[in-house]
Amino acid sequence: MALSFEPDPCAKCEELLQPYLDRDLSDAERVQAEKHLDDCSYCRKRYKFEVELRRFVRKAVVEEMPPDLKQKLAALRTPLL
Repeated sequence: MALSFEPDPCAKCEELLQPYLDRDLSDAERVQAEKHLDDCSYCRKRYKFEVELRRFVRKAVVEEMPPDLKQKLAALRTPLL
């Protein structure tokens, strides 16, 4: 007797999340992602986290980095081989 497993809808949602945030999905994929986000509190929390993370990154890009922090980060660089 062969077992049949349904695809994990959260795994599919995770696969679609970044393209969804980038508005780079087909209409059918967008509807699929939105339906899952409406029904799944776990994925909805991940979506909200990603939205906030993107907002933070956009804000951090425009803030000036203090010179001492730049020096500390430069000291941590490792040479590319």
